Amino acid sequence: MSQERGTKYNVEGRYFNAQGWGVAIVASVVHGIDWAAYIGATWGPVTEQETVDYVAKHGCKLPEKDARYYFPELKGLNYRH
Repeated sequence: MSQERGTKYNVEGRYFNAQGWGVAIVASVVHGIDWAAYIGATWGPVTEQETVDYVAKHGCKLPEKDARYYFPELKGLNYRH
């Protein structure tokens, strides 16, 4: 899933539902500059898109090695530390 954030940002998410928890791993990309990945979860009647948006804003940042595992397509872009 991909969602444009104005003209500079793109959010790409991997979503899973685990016993009522919406879990997302999200890549926040600044086009042509860098990116970072975050993991987090929501509980209850929350949509997939709401979970991805929440994690992009409030998730825990992943180490670069883990982030690159989930988003190998971003290999040419610098990881934001």
